[in-house]
Amino acid sequence: MIAMLSVSTYASQLTTLANIQRNQSDFDRLSRQVATGVKSDDLSDFSAVDAQRLLNGDKEVQRLEAYNKGIDIVTPRLKLYSQQVERMDTLAKTVASALSGVDSYSGATQVQLGTLIDNTLRDLNALLNDRVDGRYLWAGGNYASQPVGDLTALPDLAAPAAFTPVADPALPDYYAAAPGSDANAWVEAGFSPEAGKSVEYGQVASAPAIQELINALRLVKSGLNAAAAAGSTAAAETAFAGFRTEALSQLTEARSGIKQMSSEIAMDLASITDSAKANKAAINLFVDEQGKIVNVDTAEAGVKLSQVKTQLEATYKITASLSQTSLVNYI
Repeated sequence: MIAMLSVSTYASQLTTLANIQRNQSDFDRLSRQVATGVKSDDLSDFSAVDAQRLLNGDKEVQRLEAYNKGIDIVTPRLKLYSQQVERMDTLAKTVASALSGVDSYSGATQVQLGTLIDNTLRDLNALLNDRVDGRYLWAGGNYASQPVGDLTALPDLAAPAAFTPVADPALPDYYAAAPGSDANAWVEAGFSPEAGKSVEYGQVASAPAIQELINALRLVKSGLNAAAAAGSTAAAETAFAGFRTEALSQLTEARSGIKQMSSEIAMDLASITDSAKANKAAINLFVDEQGKIVNVDTAEAGVKLSQVKTQLEATYKITASLSQTSLVNYI
């Protein structure tokens, strides 16, 4: 009788222990689900198909986020380009306005226009040699080197000739590395903001519009110096007038080219902004799809957790009663 009672009690204890372990496992799992809102952070808890979908989704999200990180880097550069090009246009407009208001050459003209031109050239120097994150923005592929030399130190032009820009790979004479040629100076930075799309957003100090703007400013300065060196008032007037007329024409052309640069920068900025939105929308789709696989209804999980807790408490009570079982209880 005692042996039979021992075997019966031992079997009940094993069954109860198994129930406790199962309920404890369910309790732990449901507790995590209620706390995190996800079924599991272990892929082995999902079916093979769902696990592969989760892995593929993670890869796509990482790829799209990498595109948007690139956009985050390029966007401030484009905005700075936009501000700088707008500043160049303002400088050109200011000089053109001042030059248009001068009908004849005089000592006062020499001082006022001369000061304006030198200050404008210094402003251009600062713009074209600007750096962001250690990169010279207008240096093309040579972003570690300052592209433009001292514009105020450029020699006078011999005559008010029509402007012809130099082309890749030749360097304009105002480059720090001039004379010579360097294809890297013409390389416009580019990147891919999304799959199958590339954007060349970089600007270079050798752009034809910038070449013409600098040449126009040199024409004004050269005309002033030629007039100052003339032997008579009439000769001074003639010398200045020729340079003035050509400078005004080139300032107009330069401003047209600068406005075109501004338009292209704006289009690049709009393009990568659209790409960022498209990437974000795709990321959200992948995240939503993953959510359908991993997310749980925390309210439902909470109800199940309460049920399992009740079962555990009941099982512990049974275990306690079994542990107190003795032959005396059956006499």
